[in-house]
Amino acid sequence: MKVETTNMKSQIAVAIKKTAVNMDSMMAVINEDVEKLMAYLSEHGKQLVGAPYLAYKNPNEDWSQFDIEWGVPIDEAIPVKGEFFMSQSYEGKALTVTHKGAYKDLEKAYNALMDYAKENSLESTGIYYDYYLNDPSDTPESELLTQVVYPIK
Repeated sequence: MKVETTNMKSQIAVAIKKTAVNMDSMMAVINEDVEKLMAYLSEHGKQLVGAPYLAYKNPNEDWSQFDIEWGVPIDEAIPVKGEFFMSQSYEGKALTVTHKGAYKDLEKAYNALMDYAKENSLESTGIYYDYYLNDPSDTPESELLTQVVYPIK
């Protein structure tokens, strides 16, 4: 798996945040939030201008539970209410890997990034991103592309 170093550019996004999400409930939470976010964008006449992302924050020691932020990039801020808020994705230096295949196999990408960071004495910011580069509703699981971003200090 090829690890690259890049400078990420920040994007504004409409987002939803959930706390203490465990791996067993992750997909159900994500699916529910995607539907809500897409409906909210449609309600405001907005379209995605980049890949939707899932930010993982505050992982526990064994990485089985996180606070997550599901964001959809848009071109300009919109009024927000309720559980929706305006956010910005990470800007700065990061390690990246593009994973091809099932989401359940993303751990391989994370392991490659963490191994690379350790071998090169690089320190994580503590937040991790998955950018979903194609749509699972019309893409075979074996062809799904996810850019995994490991922001570093």
